[in-house]
Parts: sequence; structure tokens; C-alpha cells
Amino acid sequence: MSCCDRTIKDVSTVQKTAEGVAVHVDNSVEAKKVFAIVENCQTGQCDCMSTETKAKVTGMEVVQGENGTQIHIAGDLSPEEITAAMARSTKTL
Repeated sequence: MSCCDRTIKDVSTVQKTAEGVAVHVDNSVEAKKVFAIVENCQTGQCDCMSTETKAKVTGMEVVQGENGTQIHIAGDLSPEEITAAMARSTKTL
């Protein structure tokens, strides 16, 4: 797999949090690319999440840290729902 064939599912892990779900994106991905993906989700321009999953999202935030970038998704969501949505993403990183 080359650097340009990767999608969000290939470079991240998902875990449950008290507020919803956190997606940890590894350091090999530029933060601006993660911000672009999240911006598409926030403006409804992504088709990765099902209508049911989108309805559960109450907030989304990107946090950049030393160990990579994190996407915090608030709402009554399971890691499996977000993993499934990421698997449908075709945006390459």
C-alpha cells in the first residue's frame, strides 16, 4: 500500500469515550488532511455515515497532539458504527 492509497480506516483506531467515540489517527497523516475530512462530515458533505449514525452525532472536534491527531465525536455512538463509516470512506490520505 503506498502513501496515497490509504484511507482513514488504514491509519486510525477507534475507542469508546464517556462522550462518544475517539478516533486516533497516527502521526503519518498530516493534521490538515484530518481537519479536511472532519470539515466534510460537519457540513454534511460526506457520505460515509448512515443517516441513523449522523442523527446520533451531537458534536465533532479535532485535537492535534504529540502522538497524532484525534477526532472526538460526541453522541450515543459505538466504535463499531464509526469503524463502519470509516470503512466506507474513499478519501485518500
